Amino acid sequence: MRLAAVLLVFKEQHFVKATISAIYPVVDSICCVTQFDRNLKNREIAPDETIATILALPDPENKIRVVLRRDLSDVPGEDNESRLRNVAMEHEPTADYYLIIDSDEIWETEVLRKAWDVVQKTRKSAYHVLTHCYFKTWNFRVVEGVPYRPLVFLRRGFRFKVKRRIDWWTLPGRFLEYARLGCKPKTVNLPEHLKLHHGSSVGDDDRILTKLTNYSHANEVGPEWFEQVWKNFSVDTKDFHYIPAETSNYKSIEVVATDRLPGEIRDNEWPEGWIKRDAC
Repeated sequence: MRLAAVLLVFKEQHFVKATISAIYPVVDSICCVTQFDRNLKNREIAPDETIATILALPDPENKIRVVLRRDLSDVPGEDNESRLRNVAMEHEPTADYYLIIDSDEIWETEVLRKAWDVVQKTRKSAYHVLTHCYFKTWNFRVVEGVPYRPLVFLRRGFRFKVKRRIDWWTLPGRFLEYARLGCKPKTVNLPEHLKLHHGSSVGDDDRILTKLTNYSHANEVGPEWFEQVWKNFSVDTKDFHYIPAETSNYKSIEVVATDRLPGEIRDNEWPEGWIKRDAC
């Protein structure tokens, strides 16, 4: 079976090498889709070195493709996040499954290989995975009130409706799943020992301000969160999620020594303060 990675790219020059290098041995192709100098609201932004970093990566098996798409008006989906993923899947029409990934998410290579084995054996329509979320530094792992389970594998034939949610009425996907399964499309969770590492909140003030201004949940962030929570954060801070209605989902912090982090994170080059090189 053929697995194509759909990688949504936005100003992640410090992440993208680790993200792509980790999945490269497992997937058959990687479609990096971007608006380059536009954010998800179509506002102009100053691009960083993300695309240059991708183009400089070794690609001995010719797996990596970069797709730049600014005008998304004719693409299905209710927001630009979903439309960009739909564009990427259109460029990989022969895939049996898509690995859905953002450029601040890092798989352990062997964990991804095991997850892909599960998918090939069970062949459901879509799969969610548990995550480890991190905050400020890779050494601060979030203890969550409600586990975050993003959709990570999607069978060919469907498309995204909004953000990372699927339009399950897409044809031919729904028809093919009825023919194959004898029932409506089925979404399942991967085994809980298989986890994805999510670095959305890792970084310095500039990175977080960029995300708070530009990412798909920007309108939901509390107006005082950056000054009151981010700037004053300590290992003793409780209930600190950036969306006011979900503050208790980020209950507390577990400190993780650097040598307990996977090599896919530990061995990457990070800006100062994003990981403790002297931690043990």
